[in-house]
Amino acid sequence: MKPRFVLIAKCLSVSLTLLYFCLSIAIGADVEFTGDFETGDLSGWTVVEDSGEAWNFQPTFGDNPTARNRGQPSQHQGEWWLGGFEKFQGPDVKGQFEGGTQGDAPQGILESIEFKIIGEEISFLIGGGTHPWVEGGTGSTCANLEINGEMVRTATGANTETLHRETWDVSDLKGEKAVIRLYDMNAGGWGHLNFDDVYQVDANGDKIPWESVLAVEPRGKKTTVWGEIKSQY
Repeated sequence: MKPRFVLIAKCLSVSLTLLYFCLSIAIGADVEFTGDFETGDLSGWTVVEDSGEAWNFQPTFGDNPTARNRGQPSQHQGEWWLGGFEKFQGPDVKGQFEGGTQGDAPQGILESIEFKIIGEEISFLIGGGTHPWVEGGTGSTCANLEINGEMVRTATGANTETLHRETWDVSDLKGEKAVIRLYDMNAGGWGHLNFDDVYQVDANGDKIPWESVLAVEPRGKKTTVWGEIKSQY
């Protein structure tokens, strides 16, 4: 092949690679997903259980357990988090007040947008009840990593409203398509789940932005959003 044609072929290859990269980033940028709930809603999360009342008043605003003198500060990240016992979505919501609760009775399952595992670890904050995963989820208050409907990682709270940092090693699951499912399926004592600030971690120990995760196949799509408009009661 003549040098001129080799140069043209190389330029075309580079151009196509850049185009693919830009398209991937653009598609990922359109995805609405909140891993830390700082949008103030449940963007990118879907209720997959008809009895999803547990999520009616989520996410929770501020340190609501401290506001009711619980003695167990939430230690959440930012301003918003999932607090299964809580009923306070901020001072602008009618009929709600700081320190308000919905109790342990409401139940439901919440599922994240599907994403590709590209990191070494998945890190998140978790609190609430210690009711481990059982097949089907009945009675569980836990966070699961699920692939093709099967639980591959799971974690629970420690019977305290205070969230703690938990990490899953997912280095052996790289390339798999997964979802995070949150189970609040217990109506007894400590029958609720607290959750916040989930993200993947790369080999250097650095946080991988969700925009980068969702720019990788499977490309994220906007899902049905539950709680985008806050309940007014």
